[in-house]
Amino acid sequence: MAIGVDTSKWKPRKIKGTPAAKFRNALGLGLLSFGIISGCIFHYAGLTTNIRKAAEVLYEDPIEEVERRIMIASGLPNRSAAIIRKHEMEAARLDRPDA
Repeated sequence: MAIGVDTSKWKPRKIKGTPAAKFRNALGLGLLSFGIISGCIFHYAGLTTNIRKAAEVLYEDPIEEVERRIMIASGLPNRSAAIIRKHEMEAARLDRPDA
């Protein structure tokens, strides 16, 4: 910098209204459009049904996890896994009068 020039008072450069801003906006609009269009194709096209069916398995919970959640939601107090297994085995016994 030149001697005697005070750069602390300079304003920051603005991008608004420049060709770079137009390019930035066009690029953002293009990326957003591409994402929306590819998402619609993936969701509604018949070509991806097998891929979606294969991916649904990843989102399903195992049966044990579902049963554990149901037991917790039914008001079962917090117990260890051994106590829960013991109660399940007692409930599965056929010689119980309430079974």
